[in-house]
Amino acid sequence: MNMMKQRGFGYIEIVIVLAVVAAAGYLLMQYFTSTAKTVEKLQQDRPLARTRLAADQATLTTVQGLVRSYQAEKGQLPPDKTTVVGLLAGPPRFQCPGTLGLTITDDSRC
Repeated sequence: MNMMKQRGFGYIEIVIVLAVVAAAGYLLMQYFTSTAKTVEKLQQDRPLARTRLAADQATLTTVQGLVRSYQAEKGQLPPDKTTVVGLLAGPPRFQCPGTLGLTITDDSRC
């Protein structure tokens, strides 16, 4: 009987291990990609943030209208912020935290 001593792994075993590792890597990549897309979609479709943004935009539209009325009436823009706040029934209440300008389009701040 001619007995061969086997040393290490053969080519077929190495190819099988590489195929299994490649398949596992592909499945992990697909999982993490789909998870990242899901998180991104959830952040974009936050209804509460969109509602807050819409409320702040409505408040800013009201303030803009009052400033335009003041400008049409007086022939100039209001000299300072206190004058603008004086035009309102009360100080504006913004839903989104942070500094707001007269144009807001980013609902991720809400």
